[in-house]
Amino acid sequence: MKWFNLNLRDRKEPPPRPDGQYLIDRSTATQKLLERWSKGPQKGLAEVNIEYSPHRQTRLCLVMCPEWDAGFPHYGIAKLAGVAKHAGFPTKAFDLNVEAFRDYDDGHGNWDVPFHPWHGTRDWHWEGQQYWEDLHKWVQPTLDSGIERIIKFKPDIIGFSLYYCNKGPTDYMIRHLKKRMPDLKVVIGGPQTHASHFVPESYYDYVCNGEGENTLLAILMQMEAKKPIEYTEKKNKSLIIRQDENVRFSLDKLPYPDYSDLPMNTYMIPNGALCAISRGCIAKCTFCEETHFYKYRQRTAVSTLDEVRYMYHTYGTDVFYFTDSLVNGNLNELRAFCEGVKAEGLKIFWSGYARCDGRMDREYFDLLRDGGCVALNYGTESGSQEVLDAMDKKVTIEEMEANFRDGAAAGIEAQTNWIVGYPNETPKMYEDSLTFLWRNRNNRLISVSQGAGFSVSVDSIVGQNFDKFGLAPLYYYNHWIKSDFTASIAHKLIKMKTFVIFTTQMSYIMESACAMPLRPNLELKHYKLQYIDPTIVREMEYDYQDFDYDIIDHESPFAKSLMNEIWPFLKALWRGRGGYEIQLKFRPDLEMEEFGERNWAPLWANYHFYIDHDGNWEADFQFNYEQTHKDHVYPEDNTSEPGPVWMISDFHDNSQVSSAAVRARKLAWRGDDSKKHRDPYKPYDEDKWNWKKQYYEDHKYLDFSFKKKWQGEGKWDLVS
Repeated sequence: MKWFNLNLRDRKEPPPRPDGQYLIDRSTATQKLLERWSKGPQKGLAEVNIEYSPHRQTRLCLVMCPEWDAGFPHYGIAKLAGVAKHAGFPTKAFDLNVEAFRDYDDGHGNWDVPFHPWHGTRDWHWEGQQYWEDLHKWVQPTLDSGIERIIKFKPDIIGFSLYYCNKGPTDYMIRHLKKRMPDLKVVIGGPQTHASHFVPESYYDYVCNGEGENTLLAILMQMEAKKPIEYTEKKNKSLIIRQDENVRFSLDKLPYPDYSDLPMNTYMIPNGALCAISRGCIAKCTFCEETHFYKYRQRTAVSTLDEVRYMYHTYGTDVFYFTDSLVNGNLNELRAFCEGVKAEGLKIFWSGYARCDGRMDREYFDLLRDGGCVALNYGTESGSQEVLDAMDKKVTIEEMEANFRDGAAAGIEAQTNWIVGYPNETPKMYEDSLTFLWRNRNNRLISVSQGAGFSVSVDSIVGQNFDKFGLAPLYYYNHWIKSDFTASIAHKLIKMKTFVIFTTQMSYIMESACAMPLRPNLELKHYKLQYIDPTIVREMEYDYQDFDYDIIDHESPFAKSLMNEIWPFLKALWRGRGGYEIQLKFRPDLEMEEFGERNWAPLWANYHFYIDHDGNWEADFQFNYEQTHKDHVYPEDNTSEPGPVWMISDFHDNSQVSSAAVRARKLAWRGDDSKKHRDPYKPYDEDKWNWKKQYYEDHKYLDFSFKKKWQGEGKWDLVS
């Protein structure tokens, strides 16, 4: 596991820096070499205008609060620090995320928590009420120390990068800084500010909705000149500064990130840093909200190479993770970058997010390897072609498998991300995903992650076209249900849990070690699995004749579909390992403990299943489902929100619809003549909206509860 073992190396000093003329000559020669593939700067891009002055007085702080990845210095605040300092503004950056991580990881803080707070499967502990109950008292010393150091710097304005899982610590700091420094201005940026469901707190002065470099500069310049800040709209006392959706800023001439304030030697990966080759995404996947935030633009390979060279000789950085939505969004520029790394003789290792692409052949993967690539993090999503087509992934199963094979042959590891529980995903399609993973288990898959499964975002194409995807016309985010009540958050929970169990079992027999983000608590508390012959590993050469996924019957479509959700897992497990016996349970308290409120469902289920090598089986399944309603109270400000399993958010008001949602809506309506002439900023007329609100009220407290105990026995016929 080359990529995951990079953090075991000792930090080293930067290699000797060549003299200036040598670097200029080498850069010129490399640029000439890369002209064959690199197409040069994109046309029609705006420039971020940075005017330097040594007399700037406005003092800026930039802060990253936990929780986020502690593997690398935070790229966002380093980029903004670089821009502000290049303009001459006194700037100080604080990465409190890594400080809190070190307090926990080094044992100095003696955190009494039964989980790793920075483990990817535990990020829900940092959200809402859960954060205040589980983690705040352990994080507070780091935050309080940061507050004192910020006050000592005496900033005029402070910027925070906001993510879904660092809002609690961020808001704590802002409230306490405002009490101590009433004139301090607070600007909020980051991924959360782009979303339609984002509502700024009253103590946020400015919200950057768009790329931060130009917006932050504009705020600083206006504060310096003591002019009113130009804003797009005002919401909850906050001034929203929204980037023109038609403007795309060039990335080539932005200053390098400034890491001078960040503790470079304290991160999980020594000699590591983030970088970006592009911004935005070329894909338009139907489930994704990120793709609509920024319009895609590609940085030139020479520009990227210059930054990598600078980091290599300045900080000794030889491990890079590219933060692009797609590091291979432009195959020619990525090729040029790798050719440049080879020509420069830079001994670096890198990885990044990628999409499977049929144009990447064995020769291309060899080039990536020679250019420093050790792993690619693929948005695989599904092993079913039908699901991939519904997602508009524009890739085939055959192309995906070819990428894994060619990458493995070239020595490039594959991290894979999956979305289980897509609205159109039938049991057969889910089984196709499990089968796909089994077939490719020895193609250097070092990570298989299902995250939080499928979520409906209002800023996605799915969220803007409920009818097409068969969803009830409400906005649920993580909690959703189909209009025919045959799929829901509960169905997704079963898939998520069985997905983890299946991949855990798969990892035990892979040819190479696998660093999957496993959930050990599942094996301890949720299931017991015993094989009749643990040595048997089959290549899924058997199939079923006319397999019926609706084995268990019920008068309710919801109950029937929920109870039959288990068969793809049981079938795939048997096809790979032969006979077995499993005891599997679902219980709300267990699911809340392991998956958090985002994926919890009021499901009680006990499965006892036995099958031998010949397909003879016995089953004893018990189900109990009861929809519950509860209130969430946040102790910091004693606010509460209603908590039915599903709920609606009102996006009828135009001001609550983000630019990303509008772009997604245009794509969702493309080709639909009935919507061709409608205003994308007004998705509903009043009559239709009133109907939707009434629909919600009628279905708000639908009772999906049922109880059923089912026993069965039979034989699954085999065909070879």
